[in-house]
Amino acid sequence: MLPAPHAAPVEQLRATLAVEQKRVQEPAGGHARRLYYARGVSGRARVGIALVLALGAPAAATASPERPDDLVDVAPLIPDAVLDIRYATTDNFTGQVLYPAATCKLRRAVAARLVKAATILRKQQRRLLIWDCYRPSSIQHVLWKLVPDPRYVADPKLGSKHNRGAAVDVAVVDQDGKPLPLPTKFDDFSKAAHRSRALLGTKGAEARRLAKAMRAAGFTGMPTEWWHFDAPDSARYALSDEPL
Repeated sequence: MLPAPHAAPVEQLRATLAVEQKRVQEPAGGHARRLYYARGVSGRARVGIALVLALGAPAAATASPERPDDLVDVAPLIPDAVLDIRYATTDNFTGQVLYPAATCKLRRAVAARLVKAATILRKQQRRLLIWDCYRPSSIQHVLWKLVPDPRYVADPKLGSKHNRGAAVDVAVVDQDGKPLPLPTKFDDFSKAAHRSRALLGTKGAEARRLAKAMRAAGFTGMPTEWWHFDAPDSARYALSDEPL
């Protein structure tokens, strides 16, 4: 009977052999792995050490999964949308620049609804015109001081659906980005902007088109502002003051 071949324990090899450690990057997944090289050891032993040590190494951290309540930039999702973020200009009812950047952010799930609405309108040779999206809570206080009327501006104590990243103020332009007849201007606080009036007649044709597309995408409208739409589950999202 032949004696069993001698195999030095890994512990002895670790103690007696010089081990050089080198970290390399996996080309496909981007995960790091450790390779170990032992001087004076046969190829078989070297592979054995590498396996033992690699199995004992902690796994590389994986990227965080995308969440539906993340605030995302809408512009890359709807490249043909016309961004006319009014609170980033003086062309709004305050006459002041309130936003540091003309950015449209929404919760990821809400942005997906807006992408659907844009797709519907695109088939009708229309593009979305975006006036407002997520609004930091601190800006809500400014608006409330100017128009403390809950029919038009949400009380900052309760918060606006814009502050939750779950509301948009939108209109439509033609496929070349040119203006179309609309019921009123943005932030018109008269009854002419009420949905019950704004969607009537020839002047309300584009507002009706917009409302139909937004409803089909899962949005609900606001009675006093024909341009305002929000996600029906907006309460699930927390109020935020995250900077734009």
